Amino acid sequence: MKKLAKSWRIWRWVVTDYHSIDALSNSSLSVLYGNGKGDPAGFHARFIAKTLRHEETDAMRLGSAVHMLALEPERFASEYFVTEGPINPATKKPYGRGTIAYKDWLDSLAIEPNRKVIIEEDWCESLEIAKAFQSHPNIVSIMASKTEKVFERGYEMQYLVEGQDPIRLKCKPDCVIPSEGLIIDLKTTSDPHPDAWKWSAEEYGYHRQAAIYLQAMEAYYGKQFRFLFGVVRSRAPYEVGVYELDDDSISRGWSQVESLIAEYAQRKREDNWRSEWQTGIHSLNVPERRRK
Repeated sequence: MKKLAKSWRIWRWVVTDYHSIDALSNSSLSVLYGNGKGDPAGFHARFIAKTLRHEETDAMRLGSAVHMLALEPERFASEYFVTEGPINPATKKPYGRGTIAYKDWLDSLAIEPNRKVIIEEDWCESLEIAKAFQSHPNIVSIMASKTEKVFERGYEMQYLVEGQDPIRLKCKPDCVIPSEGLIIDLKTTSDPHPDAWKWSAEEYGYHRQAAIYLQAMEAYYGKQFRFLFGVVRSRAPYEVGVYELDDDSISRGWSQVESLIAEYAQRKREDNWRSEWQTGIHSLNVPERRRK
């Protein structure tokens, strides 16, 4: 595991409500990430000016349900309301979430404000994914242990460098087992085979996530940790793989985190949220149209 650079001092920790923390995370750093995919202007609009609202997608809603069913199933009934939804008489299927009919139906429901609505079809699929995750032999062994497990607790930290203002970061591990020095993160994917999922890990910066969480938990608990990804296919037959990134991947992830923090600090200092292509005059070659 790559050690903290000498210019950086240890994080200071406060356990708090995750969504209220105004701080960097791997998700926000991924928006800033370069390599042809960075979006500094979008980062500024979403996370600094807060003029661009990030809407929760169907995939995100399904993912939240899967996580609770897989890791804390005893909480599901109090957090979710399962229903077949408003049925379109023409198609005999529920109206889409973006339709007026769905909104009117949702407004008519008399349920507790803190409970989320999940369509029965989505609940069934979430349950199958959760069962698949729980059935993996290694996950069975880990979750069956009687040791303390900490689920989805948000952490806030300050990342300090000499001569600069502190930079706030946050993380929220799915499951931490302190006594075993273990972090478990559940991911759903279209293809959990290792040859395919390693590219998903690169695309979404999961090596950065693992590096942040490992540094975070090791700083908090004062001991070394392992980070395991439980990866489940989001459609039948719901195959599962459990993966641990190698040292090189973690090291590269941490190097990217440090570079992105430095880029963020510089952009904020200069109030510059333009991409490289937005500055100067660039030569452009128009490609030939492909023949049919």
